[in-house]
Amino acid sequence: MTGLKARDVDRFLNSPDIETGFILIYGPDAGRVRETTDRLQSHFHLKDADPMSLVSLQFGDVDNPGERISIEANTPSMFGDRRVIRVRGATNALAKDIEQIVKYGFDAILLVESGNLTPKDGLRKLAEGQKTSRAVPCYADDARSLGQLAREMFQKAQITIENDALNALTDILGNDRQITRLEVEKLILFADQSKHISYQDVMTLCGDNAAQTMDEILDCAGTGHLQKLDTSLGRALSSGTNSSAILTRALMHFSNLREMRAAFDQGKTLQEIMSSGRGRVHFSRKNAMEVQIRSWSAQNLAAACTRLHDTILQTRKNANLDHAHTRQALLAIATIAARQ
Repeated sequence: MTGLKARDVDRFLNSPDIETGFILIYGPDAGRVRETTDRLQSHFHLKDADPMSLVSLQFGDVDNPGERISIEANTPSMFGDRRVIRVRGATNALAKDIEQIVKYGFDAILLVESGNLTPKDGLRKLAEGQKTSRAVPCYADDARSLGQLAREMFQKAQITIENDALNALTDILGNDRQITRLEVEKLILFADQSKHISYQDVMTLCGDNAAQTMDEILDCAGTGHLQKLDTSLGRALSSGTNSSAILTRALMHFSNLREMRAAFDQGKTLQEIMSSGRGRVHFSRKNAMEVQIRSWSAQNLAAACTRLHDTILQTRKNANLDHAHTRQALLAIATIAARQ
């Protein structure tokens, strides 16, 4: 078997154990797939190598991709450099063509990028079943690995970051490694002179848009605006916001709303509820929160919290469906709000 375990990936990237052959780079994190392939490309195609020895193809844009890849893999390099063929966005439709190319052998490196693949998928089975092939998984980052990546980038730039600032940054960022790098690079550029990043720096430069979108998601769910919720949720997920972060914030929101509703039922005014303690509400959200406190019943709020709690457990058991579970749960809650 030539499928790498997650713990073996870094060692392979530091020192690939093949000089020619087929390498499949796959996984749910498109940014990490790209970054990993970039790293392999840099290893096999050095800076001073002949530019013509590197061929980059987009799978969906090429007619007869199997034939084109075969031609490129078997074309000798003019100046003797190793040929590197990179194929982006490949699907299982390419598996049979690559199987034929691998069967007859070729004197080049074929780097193929793909999305999330199961052990039964053709491309992955092929890469894991050949001695001259490797399958490199790119799993989504978690808070720990994101924090480590950011810390390494800041250290390399000789910039210090406060612990609470780093924690805030990992909370804000999604699990797409490319987006993470872009945000960290933005902070590095900002701190070029001071060489220091504070919590306030992170919130000012990275937190505003994310926080605004999150508040919009919560208020749309709480007030029953289904179409606007779907748009905001899609924007957050496509930008890399972690679905577990959305669900956790939603559970906190509706748990707080339960306490606010209980206080309202006990005779407290909306002004008192929204201006004190943990329930303090930013002025920009007061109208939306007033609607939610008045309209939600204690019974429905309990049901909403239960649904969110169950969904968090579902996404932990099956991360491949986290976006679908998140969307279904929040739209179901928004439907309850719309009917109240």
